[in-house]
Amino acid sequence: MNNTWLVAGFGVMLSTQAFAVTIDDMRGEQTPYAQAFKALDSDGNGKLSKKEAVKDKDFAHSAFAKADKNHNGSLDQDEFAAYKSKVDNAENKQTAADSAITAKIKSKYLVEKNFSSLKVSVETKDNGVILSGFVDSEEQKARAEKIAMGVSGVKSVKNALVVKP
Repeated sequence: MNNTWLVAGFGVMLSTQAFAVTIDDMRGEQTPYAQAFKALDSDGNGKLSKKEAVKDKDFAHSAFAKADKNHNGSLDQDEFAAYKSKVDNAENKQTAADSAITAKIKSKYLVEKNFSSLKVSVETKDNGVILSGFVDSEEQKARAEKIAMGVSGVKSVKNALVVKP
């Protein structure tokens, strides 16, 4: 019983410490967004002009206007961080969706009879799938593409599989 309390107490200490570190990392000048803002703020005035902001790839085209919530022609650190966070979240969601598509395709290949899935590579980017590697026949090549196209969320499939008997 004493061991149970010891383990539970240690777990609480670890999670409390990890939480405190996370909070501290989010404060002040230590955040990655604050560092990026400071690096872009070439005149050091605490605001980013459009000319300064477009040096960051996320602020190309109409992004600056979308980020400038108060429409004053400049971005303060909060506007910059809010927009960057939104972009990062969208990228993370897309990456997760792409990973899920890849996993679904690979799992379907594993249960496919007479199909050597170990020789087939599946890559997914923005819901587009690229198949590469080797298969034993044209039928397997066509089947691999058909399976990939049948997975929910797939927009396109580039079949670069090579038939190697």
